[in-house]
Amino acid sequence: MDSCYKGKLLEINLTKGSHNIVELDRDDLRNYIGGKGLGAKLLYDWLEKGTDPLSPDNLLIFLTGPLTDTKAPTSGRGTIVTKSPATGLFNDSHFGGFLATEIKRAGYDGILFKGKAEHPVMVHVRDKDITIEDASHLWGKRNHQVFQELTKEKPKLRTATIGPAGENMVKFACVTIDQHRHAGRGGSGAVMGSKNLKALTVKGTGSTGIHDEEHFNEVLAEVRKDLAANEFVPIRRKYGTPIWVKPVNAAGILPTRNFREGEFEHAEDISGEALHERIWTKNGACYNCPIACWNHSRIRQGEYKDTVLVGPEYETIALMGSNCGIASIEEIAKLCSECNDLGMDTISTGVAISFAMECSELGIIPKDLLDIRFGNTDKVIKLMDDIAHRQGIGNMLAEGTKRAAEQLGGDTHKFAIHVKGLEVPGYDPRGVPGMAIAYATSDRGACHQRAWTVKAELNGDLGDRFSKDGRAVFVKDIQDERAAFFSMVLCDFLPISEKNTTALWAHASGFDVSKEDYLQAGERIWNIIRLFNLREVGLTRADDTLPDRLLNQPLPSGEAEGKTVTSEMLDSMLDEYYLSRGWDAQGIPGEEKLTELGLQ
Repeated sequence: MDSCYKGKLLEINLTKGSHNIVELDRDDLRNYIGGKGLGAKLLYDWLEKGTDPLSPDNLLIFLTGPLTDTKAPTSGRGTIVTKSPATGLFNDSHFGGFLATEIKRAGYDGILFKGKAEHPVMVHVRDKDITIEDASHLWGKRNHQVFQELTKEKPKLRTATIGPAGENMVKFACVTIDQHRHAGRGGSGAVMGSKNLKALTVKGTGSTGIHDEEHFNEVLAEVRKDLAANEFVPIRRKYGTPIWVKPVNAAGILPTRNFREGEFEHAEDISGEALHERIWTKNGACYNCPIACWNHSRIRQGEYKDTVLVGPEYETIALMGSNCGIASIEEIAKLCSECNDLGMDTISTGVAISFAMECSELGIIPKDLLDIRFGNTDKVIKLMDDIAHRQGIGNMLAEGTKRAAEQLGGDTHKFAIHVKGLEVPGYDPRGVPGMAIAYATSDRGACHQRAWTVKAELNGDLGDRFSKDGRAVFVKDIQDERAAFFSMVLCDFLPISEKNTTALWAHASGFDVSKEDYLQAGERIWNIIRLFNLREVGLTRADDTLPDRLLNQPLPSGEAEGKTVTSEMLDSMLDEYYLSRGWDAQGIPGEEKLTELGLQ
């Protein structure tokens, strides 16, 4: 039977310098789909309890989904799954570009790395030909230079690389895909660095099968019709994610100066419109993506003239821009370029630096160690380099905001903006309560992609914008659906119905699955990740919370002036959330729910 699944996982043992093929269980492919879900099952089954994320025993898994390398729009995406060095939790980090399609064409549903090489290496996968070569000459080099050297003779070679931050195991180091895309959150780049793996290159010459191509194409025609009719797609294509800067600022929830405020007086100068007018050069796209939301940019004037990059995205603008008091789109673009080249997540980097800025401002960090103020771009560039190379105060910040606050002590935890060790992204939940429960219960720490309630709340789709009512169940349902969707793996920006997603999966794979099966798979994935996190760090209800600043300090101005997320408000939403999931009052999945999902 032809199928989109290869049924094979390429396992590479870097300690032994060997590789083998693991046959994937067909029931796992049906129950966990691929990408995020399949990675969760593999990590739960194969990773020994209590494994140090930066030890050779941790697993680093590059995964595709059942729709990868098919005609489905945005089908070029992949997922990296590992145990996070930032949080100790499960971590899935998603990436675009073209690498995932090559993994599929090489004959695999994923590539798993374990062990640690004796010296820096790069792994080359050419269909069944797998080689491990010395990469000492690349060690210490930044992502851009590494990409240029790897693709010098083969320009269309697909790559995954780490920069100095990954080599030095910065807890929020990312993996860079094809130079311009990044598996950013949770520190997968640090895990790659801990294995002495500088780069992965993949080239495949095979093809991806479709079980029922005729019906697959019929559904595909409907998907393309919906895509063409979607009013937001042209806006997304023109401006990319930065289109959200102005509306989020107007709503009073744009992180500003380490989340002390929710509106930035210079938002106009760092908006999507400013980006498009002042530094945009052309659009770009990942594999088979008609949305084409990449912003190829070039700084045209000033100190950083001729810096070129793809981006910056909304999250970078929010966390490295307004949250650090940076008031120029050109300066943010420079920071984005440097951060990407060093190989760090721009969200965590921006929050860690804004935390350091406040500590410096308050005299908690002595001036002889760090003298930096909000808005000081040149010093941010220097500090980023120090973080990536673990020099001076950068060594402390390289551990992440949570651990930095623990080292500094005092009241610094009150303005250390993280959930479970992962820094909070670009939407202040004090003005959108749905994001409060979304951040608090996210499976990898603070994350806007598990459930994004902002648009629905600002549009009034959930009633009173500042009410907690209905948020918990709304978030739970989104989390389940997104868990399934990110297992396909498709792009978050694709406007596609659950019905059509399920139909594409069924016709591509040959599985007899319904929309209900798809959603139940998402719920199953969410539950097995909760079980993994409970096993690894012993989560309790007290961990499903928010930073002190967001709970106890009302926003000082803007549309959300005076608003906060009180402990009582969050507790009430948690009660409703746990009940809707069939978990007990401490957030532990009940036996009845586990049995229903086949997890017992």
